[in-house]
Amino acid sequence: MKLKKIILSVFALLGAVVLVACGTSATKNTADFQRLVPGQSDIRNHIEYQGDKMTLLKSTTTVLYSALGANSEEDAKKKMSEFGAENWDGIKGITHEVVYKDDRFIETTSVDLNKVDFDKLGELIPLQTANGEQAKYLSYKLTKDNFITQGFKEIKDGKFEELE
Repeated sequence: MKLKKIILSVFALLGAVVLVACGTSATKNTADFQRLVPGQSDIRNHIEYQGDKMTLLKSTTTVLYSALGANSEEDAKKKMSEFGAENWDGIKGITHEVVYKDDRFIETTSVDLNKVDFDKLGELIPLQTANGEQAKYLSYKLTKDNFITQGFKEIKDGKFEELE
């Protein structure tokens, strides 16, 4: 159940941060965020953005089988299927992969926000603006604020903590 909460919170965050806002700049910027729960999980989010408009979101989630309540790779695959992990597969602009190791799995989801169909993405996560309209892009500022609120730390110079 902890993994489900973690996964759902990441996707809820993505939905909660959507905003139709003002212009973009030509400069491409990046930011990295991490939420580490020792002995359980490590979520790393990499964002590329111009102005306030996000252009790429890459999320790498590592979860120990024990935190998932799984005893093996097969158990973990069943749990991930129950959570709908395969729903991210086959959508233009989204790459999704789950790699199973001896004691953990690593799920990597990359969303090219310039190519993805926001209607399809909206089927996976809530993508509505404050007035209930379908969002046209994701706001970097709101995403960052929501990540911080949810316990993520902004990572500078690639100095991530490691899950043990």
